[in-house]
Amino acid sequence: MRFGIDAYFASYELRGIGKYVVQLVRGLVSADPSNEYVIYGDAFKFRELSGCERVRFRDPKGITYPIWEQFVLPEWVLKDQVEILHCPANTGPLVMNRHIRLLLTIHDVMYLLPRQTLQPSKVMRQQLGNAYRRFIVPRVVQRADAVITVSEFSKRQICEYLHIEKERVQVVYEGVSADFASLSSREAAAVRQIGATKLDSPFVLALGAGDPRKNTVGVIRAYAAARESLPGREKLVIAGMRDWRHSEAFRLVQKLNLSNDVLFTGYVSEENLAWLYSQAKCFLYPTFYEGFGFPILEAMACGTPVISSNCTSVPEIAGDAAILLDPSSPHAIGAAMVRVLNDDALRRVLIDRGKARVGQMGWQSTIDKTLNMYSVMARGAAAERVAEARLT
Repeated sequence: MRFGIDAYFASYELRGIGKYVVQLVRGLVSADPSNEYVIYGDAFKFRELSGCERVRFRDPKGITYPIWEQFVLPEWVLKDQVEILHCPANTGPLVMNRHIRLLLTIHDVMYLLPRQTLQPSKVMRQQLGNAYRRFIVPRVVQRADAVITVSEFSKRQICEYLHIEKERVQVVYEGVSADFASLSSREAAAVRQIGATKLDSPFVLALGAGDPRKNTVGVIRAYAAARESLPGREKLVIAGMRDWRHSEAFRLVQKLNLSNDVLFTGYVSEENLAWLYSQAKCFLYPTFYEGFGFPILEAMACGTPVISSNCTSVPEIAGDAAILLDPSSPHAIGAAMVRVLNDDALRRVLIDRGKARVGQMGWQSTIDKTLNMYSVMARGAAAERVAEARLT
């Protein structure tokens, strides 16, 4: 059979969905020697698949996403004679040839939550994206032949907010890339210059974002309150934040006179992110909402103690391998940071449990379960063709 995968979100900066798509495509092609794949995305992100005769790439080349997904993609999959299309980024085409089976991965439904439950982003790009999802997802899920989600928490919310039967939704946990692992002592010892930031002193790490749900401002307030109690006067490094110089987080750092102690790196490569995880004394991720939470497992894979939230999917993903707390409490975040940095025995326990947890969340299980869904859908498509042939 011929499967199509929309890899649009793997063509740019690799964040949550992009990471999922890259690992999914690599794993599926490697594990499935009998079927053909058409990957709708930039072949550069999948260089290891170069020369594979069963894989063909079709690059959207910067077409605006709604135009791509709703008008171009349905035409291309029909021309490419794709039999099953997997849209792994929450949305999919509303109108498509009825003979093409559609599999959706819906990571979360945070864009459907009321304002009193989750504060909306102030970033225009994210506002437009969420408006698009609010319109598309409730409609396309009715067209989908099957739905994957990434946690039991997300499954419950999908069934509640999209009003679909739980039998239609299959939970398939994501994994963590092998690129995230403890670095060798030689690699870890090297001081790195990341952007304009030279990291040559101890630090704790957080991932920043303009989206309020990532709680970057709360992390800064927690650090400001706890800084004097940190044993090595560790700095706070905030990675991954676009346009940080124009952010509320940066303004708060200036207001609190922390410019020498809080360092922004901007977006970082996977390689540099792995180094940051491995070098950090601990990783702060007190998010207000996660459908899965890749960074939790990435930090654990790098041997870094994790402090995160006690809500949404985080307890399900982290298990007993992280300190979980109320993300709305800067005092709790700061106290946990001080505790982890002062207690070597606790650090060792968290590191050991984290590595064990990562071992339970491998990509191979993700790939196997996804391939099984492809197989079930392929058998259904074949049975449908036989039934139609008998009627003609």
